[in-house]
Amino acid sequence: MKPSSKDTTQKKKRVICDRCKFPKQKACICKALPDTPLSTLFQRCRIIVLQHPHELRRKNRSLPLVELALFGKHLNQTELPSSTASDGDFVMKTIVGRRIGDTSDDAVLKLLSDPNEVVVLVFPHPNAMDLEDGLALAESKIKGKSQNQQGDFDGNEPDKMTLIFIDASWKHAKEMDNKTGASGIWPKNMIRVQLTPSSSSACNQEDTSNDFIQRRFQIRAPPSPDHLSTAECLAWIASRVEGNKDIYEGVMKVLDYMVELW
Repeated sequence: MKPSSKDTTQKKKRVICDRCKFPKQKACICKALPDTPLSTLFQRCRIIVLQHPHELRRKNRSLPLVELALFGKHLNQTELPSSTASDGDFVMKTIVGRRIGDTSDDAVLKLLSDPNEVVVLVFPHPNAMDLEDGLALAESKIKGKSQNQQGDFDGNEPDKMTLIFIDASWKHAKEMDNKTGASGIWPKNMIRVQLTPSSSSACNQEDTSNDFIQRRFQIRAPPSPDHLSTAECLAWIASRVEGNKDIYEGVMKVLDYMVELW
């Protein structure tokens, strides 16, 4: 008895890549991943991403591409890069929810409740500073903190700033910022910064180290030309803080390849 056409179709399921989790034949992006995970380049900052639950349903989201570039694999809530580390010793953590709350990751809550930590929220706000001014303030606080700790024993890890990003639609992101603020989770001394790609590019034409590369992840339509995907924003700012272009270029290589395949 010959198999029905329905049976034949069912047997021709797409083969999924074990590493990147995309269809192997048409969408595997492993060839674009860096030989060495980019997480090894992080010395001056750690990243927290507050992600709206709806983002988990999207096939065209950018955050999984960042995970692949940074760690060489996808992460989930039970397999975080700092699962064996304590306190703030991590490169990136993702909090899925409509706000950061009491049930969030203990290491994240501890960082946000410590008045000595330097925390920077990257999100448009009436009180947000220009990116460069905000990072300069954060770096001056880090420097002052380090000078006050000079009497400590040698071998301490260098002080890091914590960068927070919100991964959601524009509408949801504003709600998440407001809800987290209303719950008292945002630190009182948190530095708010915002990134405006057009003005950044225009202001830095003479300084090639800070030239801003316009939006390239064109899979999702932005609210305006000055809105970047979470991955682009995260990669650009982390690269700026670390003083290492390899972070931005490494993440963008993965994003560009996904756009090419999409």
